[in-house]
Amino acid sequence: MKKIFAFIVFLTVSFSASSLLKAQDVSAMVGSVTDATGAAVPGTVVTLTNKTKGLKYTQTTSDNGSYRFSNVPPGPGYEANFVHAGFAALAVRDIYLAVATTRTQDAQLLAGSNQQVEVTASNSEVTINTTDASIGNNFDVKLLNDLPVQQRGDPTALFTLQPGVTDTGSTTGARVDQNNVTLDGLDVNDFSNGGAIQSNTGAGITSGFSSSTIVGHAPIDSVQEFRGTVGGIPATGGPSSGGQFQLVTKSGTNQFHGNINEYHRDPSLVANSWFSNNATPAIPRNHLIQNQFGGNIGGPIIKDKLFFFFDYNNSRIIRTSLVQRTVPLDSLRAGNINYNRADGSVGTLNEAQILGLDPQGNGVNGNWQTLTNARFPHSNNQSSGDGLNSGGFSFNAPDNDFNTNYVGRVDYNLNSKMKLFARFTITRENAVNAPNEFPGDPITDPLVDRSYAFVIGHTWVIGSNKTNQFVIGETVQKIDLGNNFNPDGPNFFTFGDGTQAALASSLYLNPATQSRRVPVEMIGDDFTWTKGGHTFQFGGTFKDIKPKNNSSIDYNTVEIGLGGQTLNLNAQLRPTDINTASASTAPYDQALAYILGRVGSIQSDFNYDKNGNVLPQLTGDQRIYQNYQTQLYFADTWKANSQLTLSYGVNYQLFSVPYETRGLESLEPLTFDQYFNARLAQSAAGQTGPNAVPLITYILGGKANNGPPIYQPQYKNFAPRFAFAYNPDFDKKTVFNGGIGVVYDRTIINAVQSYQDTDSYLFQQTKSTPSGTPGDPVASLRNDPRIGAGGNIGQIPAAPASPKAPYQPFVANGIPFGLQNGTAFNATIDPSLKTPYSIAYNFGMQHEFEGGFVFKLSYAGRLGRRLLAQADANQIIDFKDPSSGELLSNAFAAITTQLRAGANPASLAAQPWFEHLVTPGLGVANPVKDSNGNITQAFANNTQYLAYTFSGLAQNGDFGDFVQALSNFTALNVGSAAQFSENTFFTNKGFSTYNGMLVSLQKNLSHGLQFDVNYTFSHSIDNVSAFANSQGDTGIGGTGLICDVVRPRECRANSDFDVTHYITADETYQLPIGRHRQFFATIPLWAEEAIGGWDISGITTWHTGQAWGTNSDAFDASYSNDAPGILVGPKSAVATHLTKAAGGGVNIFASQSAAQSAYVGPIGFQIGARNGLRGPRFGNQDLGLAKTFPVYKDSVNLKFRADAFNVFNHPNFGLPSENTFNGLDQQDTVSNTFGQISNTVEPAGNLNNGARVLQLALRLEF
Repeated sequence: MKKIFAFIVFLTVSFSASSLLKAQDVSAMVGSVTDATGAAVPGTVVTLTNKTKGLKYTQTTSDNGSYRFSNVPPGPGYEANFVHAGFAALAVRDIYLAVATTRTQDAQLLAGSNQQVEVTASNSEVTINTTDASIGNNFDVKLLNDLPVQQRGDPTALFTLQPGVTDTGSTTGARVDQNNVTLDGLDVNDFSNGGAIQSNTGAGITSGFSSSTIVGHAPIDSVQEFRGTVGGIPATGGPSSGGQFQLVTKSGTNQFHGNINEYHRDPSLVANSWFSNNATPAIPRNHLIQNQFGGNIGGPIIKDKLFFFFDYNNSRIIRTSLVQRTVPLDSLRAGNINYNRADGSVGTLNEAQILGLDPQGNGVNGNWQTLTNARFPHSNNQSSGDGLNSGGFSFNAPDNDFNTNYVGRVDYNLNSKMKLFARFTITRENAVNAPNEFPGDPITDPLVDRSYAFVIGHTWVIGSNKTNQFVIGETVQKIDLGNNFNPDGPNFFTFGDGTQAALASSLYLNPATQSRRVPVEMIGDDFTWTKGGHTFQFGGTFKDIKPKNNSSIDYNTVEIGLGGQTLNLNAQLRPTDINTASASTAPYDQALAYILGRVGSIQSDFNYDKNGNVLPQLTGDQRIYQNYQTQLYFADTWKANSQLTLSYGVNYQLFSVPYETRGLESLEPLTFDQYFNARLAQSAAGQTGPNAVPLITYILGGKANNGPPIYQPQYKNFAPRFAFAYNPDFDKKTVFNGGIGVVYDRTIINAVQSYQDTDSYLFQQTKSTPSGTPGDPVASLRNDPRIGAGGNIGQIPAAPASPKAPYQPFVANGIPFGLQNGTAFNATIDPSLKTPYSIAYNFGMQHEFEGGFVFKLSYAGRLGRRLLAQADANQIIDFKDPSSGELLSNAFAAITTQLRAGANPASLAAQPWFEHLVTPGLGVANPVKDSNGNITQAFANNTQYLAYTFSGLAQNGDFGDFVQALSNFTALNVGSAAQFSENTFFTNKGFSTYNGMLVSLQKNLSHGLQFDVNYTFSHSIDNVSAFANSQGDTGIGGTGLICDVVRPRECRANSDFDVTHYITADETYQLPIGRHRQFFATIPLWAEEAIGGWDISGITTWHTGQAWGTNSDAFDASYSNDAPGILVGPKSAVATHLTKAAGGGVNIFASQSAAQSAYVGPIGFQIGARNGLRGPRFGNQDLGLAKTFPVYKDSVNLKFRADAFNVFNHPNFGLPSENTFNGLDQQDTVSNTFGQISNTVEPAGNLNNGARVLQLALRLEF
């Protein structure tokens, strides 16, 4: 905290008005005072009071009759009094001031000095905005309590009830990790994962870090209200470019208020999911028990002076989730192997026969058999496994989640000018992060959350026109993902070679663990000065961020069975009557190597300290970073005249470059453009060889090493913003507004940290020890090690020496070999990386109708520039044959086209490129021979040899894998650079465009009815939709990469989160019967108990399908980016038409075969359109029914609630789980699961795969 207090002094000296809270947790009220003729009445004394909170503010109108109250605590119950000599005093009661909103409250004074006029403020919660161009809605505390809310631990699920926000979290075209959430002015965003809004998930146990966390949580019953701003962010907003969500904690008042509550679900209240009902046989309903309970109390400690509030919220989820494992069948456990005979029957080898086949002469490994029988349960289904030697085992695993939250707040009115508040939040959560491996295991992979936060704020009214608000606080995210059951220590046994499905599940969950502690210390101050028609604001925030992360993946992965240098056996090791098709020999080979207890390979991962000393395995890789964020701003709201208000200012952000405080930091200094441009020049010149392309070299970096930073800090991130609001005199119930501004993204701290750690090279090493003799499985089984007693695998390979800087990965004696290796993946940060930004603009109008209706219509646009995007610096660059002029892409496209037309690979005409640049005579010298050495297929040229040998790649159009395979027969650095297989840089090569029409119709509470209806019609386009702060996605596996850096607009298409039409609504209605209502308002208490006090409420969500696209299982142009298929058939064949398949499944297409036939794979560099398809529509209706029972007068009530989530049990299907129309890589097969949907969408808090859930609740309120 020393740095914080030092910075306070610095800001005081430098700016005289300190930094910024941006008044996110406060409200404001402005207006004009006129007489009956419309003339301004200067000198009017305006007093704003709130008796329940002991608050009083005074202003005097300026020469133009205007006034402004700034930095006022939000909430209901305000009264404004207007007094001027010669006029009747005016009192306006029941004013509601919404958080982060400026309310306009004009007043007209009547002549006369001895009377007072009293009126009640109309439209108490929602009014038109006459001061700026911000777009968004407010939710007050009553609405939060009256709506059917599934997850009461925090209100983030309600964020999607704002226009322009999708259920994936994107806000008016911004990435999901660019939303910004504050609680009482304190930043509560998840700095580790960058997410600040809930996302829908599919079925099954969710695992890993949630990207939707409000750190420390904010239980619904502790929140006074919140506001969401989705567009028109003023100069005081930030520090991110997405939605701005401000929450305020409840405060105590002069009266004691509180509640005790219980919200209950159990198995009798849940419906079965669609897939469970349609399975054969049907799967029973989810065994779900959830109790959300707690209470709060608030009131005075000293009336009008000191107040307190405390909330206790507890959620206990007890449920099980169905888990599927693969286990050895009883025959294998007994020492027998089943196999498919050539005649179609099933044969069995007994122990004696296995002994006869074992070159080592030991037969069935008794040590391994003992472990197998002791650990694996018996199979109980055939949903997995090969059906011969392994089968499925399903069981219900505990998936509990116990979460307790404590929130406390104290407010102290020091005097009429100064007010102080303090708030703390504590989270205690214990949950299951991943299911146990087998029944009987203790909770193996828990999630433990011990996050907390505190904030202290001081508000000082300086004279009649100045206000200062200061805040200091800290948010600490503290999460541990441990491993509580690991009998094998640093050894993790697997039973597959990685090329096919594993014979059995692992013995135990892998021993990897993660933990993080992310403290964010923050100070902020907002200074407001009203002078004439101007309201000036100055400020800035400073955050000291020092995350401490530990990732433990330093263990030994031990493959038992096939693996290493031996991926299959031969006829000498198989029974003579076996079916020789690979589909039959593969499971037999697996089973034999397994039952012999062969150690196929050991991959050992090690960590090192800064000095190169190896750390004990399972110590983990611990990094401690330092990072600062500074934000300054100036803003002016100028009421130019009675009709026009201008808002303008500038926001400045400075994000320091994170560095590892102990020197565990390495980097490579080449920028992406430097490296890639060198490759472009090399390819254009036809240069080859080890020195044709610069080698990536890692050095020590960061302040602790006196080295260069990962990227250079940016000191010019100024973001000007301008807005206007025109409230014409001819219609004061209408306002036209608009604005434009630059908004910067939040710093990419987590991407920097996680990816720097992954490939830092100088502090991690992997040593692979493969067993086997290449090409000789008999020698392999004769000589390879076998597992010993108790799972002993012998001596673990010693850790290699830590490399010293400068270090060149995948280079030996100056010769790069990573491309030929095929698994040399790299991820790094572009040293020229800059802060992403967007230009956001909007225009709209608002009108207030009679009856409490407010209509809002806005256009919102966004131009995303310099967005974070992953680019493969190793992608294919076309290479010209100097002799013929033929390009590599054209040569490859030629054989792809011919093979798809049915040509025999061995009959293709020679392509000059392959004849000149591939090893001369390669094809002629390598005919195909049988086991006796007889030639079965000769080749006349290299083209035929390559087309035959790599026919699957060529026919599929898999350019990336083909060039990788080709690297064994060409000079170095042809097509792809030779140092890596894939070389991901985090660059600024992303861009986006968003256009949206946002419509809201809001009705303030009158006649018992209140609602908000939002409609969004929008289109978002980009070239990649990756999150800036997302973890674990380097593009490996086919996602997240720019399709083609040479052609950056190649994949410009619908964003991953694009949804065309989106409708949300929330509504509450008090039935008009009973006390204080329209009918039978004076009935006695016993009648009220029966027929009075009934309310209904609901939340409605409907939207069209989310964008998605196909994969071709062909990687083009990057070795790791799965290319979209090319649509060659009619669009009608791939239109969304949900179809129930035989056996209970669902396909998104009317005809799966017709949809498959509509696509072909890439041809050379030609690929299909990204995200050209649409997913299923989504529709959901939640309903609530409530009955209030008076207990004591009107001050104590018992409220009963019955909520139905997805009341109609309408299945909302997710996107297809299989979007690849082709089959497995290198095989010319067609996928039989293309378009298959395997899950329904599960809204946050549903816990039932999206199916209907009923919830019963009791609340005692006083």
